[in-house]
Amino acid sequence: MKLKYDKTGAAIFLFVTSCLLFILLTLPFRVWLMASEITDMRITTALTPVVGIIFGFPAALGCAAGSFIMDMYSGYGISYALIGVVQQIIYGMVPYYLWKRINREHDGSQYKLDSLSRILKFCLVIVVDAVIMVVFSGIVNQAYSISDFMSINSLYMLLNCFDAGLIFGCPLMIVGHLLERYLERVKGGTDKKILTFSLNERMIINTIITGLGICILVGAAVYITDIMAESGSDVSVFGRIYIFETLALNFYFALSMGFMWFTEKRISRPVEHLAEIAENYYVEHSGDEDRKKFIDECAEYTSDDSEVGNLARSYVSMVEDLETYITNLKSVTAEKERINAELTLASDIQAHMLPCIFPAFPEYDEFDIYATMTPAKEVGGDFYDFFMTDENHLAFVMADVSGKGVPAALFMVIAKTLIKNYAQMGQEPGQVFTTVNRLLCDGNDAGLFVTAWIGILDLESGLLKYANAGHNPPLIKKAGGQFEYLRSRPGFVLAGMDTTRYRQSEMVLNPGDRIFLYTDGVTEATDSSQQLYGEDRLESLLNRCQADTAEEMLADLKNDIDSFVCEAPQFDDITMLMLDFKKRKAGEGMTERLFPADDSALNDVLAFAEEELEKAECPPKAMMQLTVAIEEVFVNVAHYAYPDEEGQVSFGIAFDSESRSITFRIADKGIAFNPLEKPDPDITLSAEEREIGGLGIFICKKTMDEIGYARENGENILTMTKKL
Repeated sequence: MKLKYDKTGAAIFLFVTSCLLFILLTLPFRVWLMASEITDMRITTALTPVVGIIFGFPAALGCAAGSFIMDMYSGYGISYALIGVVQQIIYGMVPYYLWKRINREHDGSQYKLDSLSRILKFCLVIVVDAVIMVVFSGIVNQAYSISDFMSINSLYMLLNCFDAGLIFGCPLMIVGHLLERYLERVKGGTDKKILTFSLNERMIINTIITGLGICILVGAAVYITDIMAESGSDVSVFGRIYIFETLALNFYFALSMGFMWFTEKRISRPVEHLAEIAENYYVEHSGDEDRKKFIDECAEYTSDDSEVGNLARSYVSMVEDLETYITNLKSVTAEKERINAELTLASDIQAHMLPCIFPAFPEYDEFDIYATMTPAKEVGGDFYDFFMTDENHLAFVMADVSGKGVPAALFMVIAKTLIKNYAQMGQEPGQVFTTVNRLLCDGNDAGLFVTAWIGILDLESGLLKYANAGHNPPLIKKAGGQFEYLRSRPGFVLAGMDTTRYRQSEMVLNPGDRIFLYTDGVTEATDSSQQLYGEDRLESLLNRCQADTAEEMLADLKNDIDSFVCEAPQFDDITMLMLDFKKRKAGEGMTERLFPADDSALNDVLAFAEEELEKAECPPKAMMQLTVAIEEVFVNVAHYAYPDEEGQVSFGIAFDSESRSITFRIADKGIAFNPLEKPDPDITLSAEEREIGGLGIFICKKTMDEIGYARENGENILTMTKKL
């Protein structure tokens, strides 16, 4: 692209700048550095043709104006100075037209000297221009009787024009090239390397710099030698410097041309060509045709025994290996996409395996339950579940399979299915885990295991039976209280040892109680500084949360976890479940009364119980069994609950007409005592041989269908259920 200066302002700027440069570069030489009495050594002989080549007439006219000013400063007449103006215009415009004529390459710039051919063309322009300059000056000088046409001054001028044109003209051309490319970038060019030099350009620049160094060293050596020998005037000294410098410089240029021809042909041009081939392949690569084109273009150099040949052969080998890699990568990518599609499908299947429709049991208003799972990968190892084992019992499960991804997900499906099946078969939590553990251990060659927590809630009595297989302790909130961890001794993980037997515990939930289950993905959520979310933060958040429903509380908790971890990646599945126990199952409800904890109140207790049993139309046999059990429990409380003070006993009875069952609830605030922990008496022994105590609770166990104990809020709570 050629630079164009169509505007008057640009032309004036070039004119003024060229004029000032000409004056600044001429003044020092006109004052003291003279090759002869009338000829100065100057670099302006390079300035005029170069700015003429690059900028055209405005720059040439500026140099002519500078020449006029300096000729007048040197004492020449006005007619001589005006002839100098014409001379400078010719000296600037002849190279402009010559360069435009002989340099017809269209590779993005008219001014860069990036090849030996362009250097030679530039030398040709400088030689022709120098001859014209010398002939013109010789004729003018002879006409004005300044010097003869054929004189030493003409030789000085010829050498000055030629050598200065090379030494200083080449850098000026390079500066012009950079200026052109800079303007191209300003105008919105897309070339990101426009201000860099090619390998060949750098070699040419280094050659020019070396030539300038030689010029300085030779000049200094001649000057020192002449001064020491006191061989003449300063003018004659600079004349000899001029001669020796030009001889050394031209000899160096001749050698440099040969060296540049060799390096350009054998090194720089092949390397640049290979770089261009590689860049084109990188930009345009789209298939086998581009690869074949690349190899064919590199074939020009592959037979070379030099480093260039090694580079070309390496390129070919690299492209062939790259094509193989790309083919393999496409195959792997396609397979990965297929796997990802299958994992997405598996994730959807897993998500639909877990209860995800809420409210889950709209026909039950005794409780509200909500759960979420956020897997760390496409499929996770965590799972939750909740289901009715019968009309009156709700089972809910939280579990975490070791590991991540597909293996954990498959193991999760097996564990979930087994737990649900055996719970719905009527097994209690401890029995469910014992059975499932034995089945999971069978064939578990991968060594996977499951931590799990299961609870089965009686909606009539509020009795919750639960078992823990190495899982995180849940948090429970009693009505009007705070969330606290339900600490109990956990059993071993499922699928760990097939001989493990699991204990179960019991507690009674009252309306308004709330229980929260989770996996370790909650407490072990990690922020960018490797800090854990932790159990304390979890408990604090649950107690601060003002949400009313289970769904809202889990949403607030998930938001708090996300705020805590920020941009840190999720390393584990996050699974949560919350159960709100709102009220006991509809029926006659539980009728409660308070009695003194004293034997004297026994008749009142039995009368109250018989009255309620008659309302329920209890059969005589069942009524007898129930009254015996009530008597045994009440007497034990009266004798042992309050050893040092008087107390009260809360006695409640509830009847469910649908299941035809009676539930008793006996609560006291006496000393803690779990009668179910007392071992059963050996009834095979005689009365004299048996230890005293334990027979009453043994009778209750045998006559009741369900019996449970819990210590809550400082109360001993014993529940008994009998089906009529």
